Amino acid sequence: MRKQFAKSYKLSSFVISCLVVVWFCFLTFNCAHTPYGLADKDPEALKELWQTSKNITTRKAVVRELENRKAVDVLIFCLNYVTTFPTISGKWPKSGLEDSLSIIEAIERLKAPEAIEALQYATHSRMSMRELKLAVLSAYREIGDPRAALPATELLGDSDYEIRWQALSTLGHLKNPDSREAIYPLLFDMNSNIRMNAVHALGEIGHSDAIDRISLLLSDKDVSVRGSAEMALRKLGVSEESIERWKGKAAELSQRFSIEDLYRSKIGYEKVVKEKQALKEKLKNEADVKRQLEVALKERESALKKQEELVAILYEKERQLKSKLFQLEETERKVEGYQKELEKLEIRAEKVNKELKQAKSKVSIESVKEELYKIHEEKSNLEEDAKKLRARESRLRAEVSNLHNIAENTRLDAENAKEELDSMRKREVELVSQVSELKDRLSKGMAPVVVVTKPIDGSKTQYPTTMLHLTAIDDRGIEKISVFLNREPLELSNARGIKLAPTNKVNFGERIDINERLHLQFGQNTVEVFATDTDGMSKKEVIKIIREKDSGDIWAVVIGINQYQNTRNLKYAVNDALSFKNYLKEYIGLPGQNIFSLIDQEATKVRIQSLLGTHIKKKASYDDTVIIYYAGHGGVETDPGNPDGDGFEKYLLPYDAKLDDLYSTAIAMDEVKKIFQRIRSARLIFIADTCYSGASGGRTMLASKTRATLSEKFFERIAKGKGRVIISACSANEISKEDDQLKHGIFSYYLLKGIKGEADYDGDGIITVSELFSFLSRKVPEASGQDQHPVRKGETEGELVIGRIK
Repeated sequence: MRKQFAKSYKLSSFVISCLVVVWFCFLTFNCAHTPYGLADKDPEALKELWQTSKNITTRKAVVRELENRKAVDVLIFCLNYVTTFPTISGKWPKSGLEDSLSIIEAIERLKAPEAIEALQYATHSRMSMRELKLAVLSAYREIGDPRAALPATELLGDSDYEIRWQALSTLGHLKNPDSREAIYPLLFDMNSNIRMNAVHALGEIGHSDAIDRISLLLSDKDVSVRGSAEMALRKLGVSEESIERWKGKAAELSQRFSIEDLYRSKIGYEKVVKEKQALKEKLKNEADVKRQLEVALKERESALKKQEELVAILYEKERQLKSKLFQLEETERKVEGYQKELEKLEIRAEKVNKELKQAKSKVSIESVKEELYKIHEEKSNLEEDAKKLRARESRLRAEVSNLHNIAENTRLDAENAKEELDSMRKREVELVSQVSELKDRLSKGMAPVVVVTKPIDGSKTQYPTTMLHLTAIDDRGIEKISVFLNREPLELSNARGIKLAPTNKVNFGERIDINERLHLQFGQNTVEVFATDTDGMSKKEVIKIIREKDSGDIWAVVIGINQYQNTRNLKYAVNDALSFKNYLKEYIGLPGQNIFSLIDQEATKVRIQSLLGTHIKKKASYDDTVIIYYAGHGGVETDPGNPDGDGFEKYLLPYDAKLDDLYSTAIAMDEVKKIFQRIRSARLIFIADTCYSGASGGRTMLASKTRATLSEKFFERIAKGKGRVIISACSANEISKEDDQLKHGIFSYYLLKGIKGEADYDGDGIITVSELFSFLSRKVPEASGQDQHPVRKGETEGELVIGRIK
């Protein structure tokens, strides 16, 4: 017993010793990496410590110390360093994002406007991630400086929904009126939350220019967006009477056009009207043109006078030059004469010297000396005169050279003056012509305004027809309008505003609307529109559209479940599914081998996953279109880790689903997303007549006892990617109703009506996803008592076609 105790004691001592060693190492490590004495360091030392430390805890402590000292310049340096670092070193620091976020949060708390440029650069850097952009937008908001509006608007185009939403929220807080133009396109974003926040931001900015565009949202398919538009209009000072009147007009317009068509038409019309207004302003400035002409005439007179003065100066300088040249020649001749005289004196002096040597008598010697003296004196005088003449000759040469230069410069000035005068004369002719043209235009008025809203110039289609929608406006009346397709004239059978008079001439009208079906040839098609007003002024618009050959197949999967193995049955899901399948056969002409259906007990989890994830994956190529229709129960269960942030996972319920085990027996939305990613086709349409809210009734089941309050982010998750579109029967927190009188689900009933022709707003025989959704957004809420609002998510390049009229 004692030995056993001793062994236990030794073992315990050993364990305790090990623990002491581990604790000591832990303390040593922390002491080595814990930033002691930061308060004693100056900012430069802190900056160096931040750069050199490999411990994120130390760097965060340094940032906190810099924040306490309000050392914004050092924080800006650190932010620039961490966002530039990867481009310098070629690799990313593991903690780069964490470092950036700590610095941005410090700048946000300090509300430092001088950091705006560094924050903007951070969003442009290669390290720019979602979390970083959101942090920067939050900092812009807290800083509150109007200069932050411009970099905030750059993030409105981000593909991430939350970043766009935060950018709008920031701009609304900053209230910078210059942000309006960047916000306007987001009024027509695919996401209803974005549209709602765009309306709110414009209301906060408070500029009256936004009223027209916000009023378009009164016809939005989402009731929340419509409510936000009303609130914003009130905030902008619009009366209740006007709002009610606009709501009625919006409802009328939504019967014929989608909100996107209205916006595009309005933007095109505003653009042309602005151009016309600019020309009118130019015409109003005829007096300015006349004043320019008067100034030009005065300038021409001044230039002419200047040229005359220069010519006179040139003439005088040339005269002076000739005089100096004459004097120079005279001086040169005199110098030459003196030189000859000196030569003669030299000869004479030499002769006298010889005579002096030969003289014998005293008298003769004196006589010779006297003569020699006279010669020397005369020679000295001649040399002095010659010296003066040479000096004068040098001065004259300098004067001549100077006069040459002056004359040359004056000649160049005269030539420049002549060119300037010629230019002024040309400008005078142009101004006279401009005045004449302006007078002519003022007497005639303006050319018509022509706005073509469909087809869009440069667009492509695979269908044989498209609709031409155009409006022509003129302040004095349109006399003639002609449309040519591929140089062939069209007979306008559907032109509102045009009436034929007994003379077979078109009656004058200020506005003409044309809706005409165009039959397209393969390849490029050119549409030319000519409008002429009563003054003979013309306007031409050219639109080009390409008809491509349909190179892909259509594959369809139709799933409908009434009878469930383990849960409440539905009444009309199978009828909805079979009606949709029949539409694909009868209206689209889809062959039977391209349509796959699973009805009731056929629609097990395994068979649905196999059909979609394996069979369709193998069948559908990139150029193909895949249409998936599901009518049945949806379900939810609690999941705190769900990426949508609402704490619920959403499911499609197959025939064999169990409510107490949805995870293993139902198909989660993440699984749906993975299946969509496996399918290679460039175009995929998923139509779901189901719901997830857990409310009583409808096509929904709830695994827990709590009514779910759901986020719509899961729609965006599964629709992520180009060419993926989801149309759901209702929003996340609504129910999808069945109607005993209709023998259908309300959504599917109007879906079928829409794709069979009622959604063809433009009358081109083709139903696009946009047309269908606009139709459903109006009809389904009306039929359900505003309890059900369809949802559309996804991005497409161009219009995605869902149906055609038989």
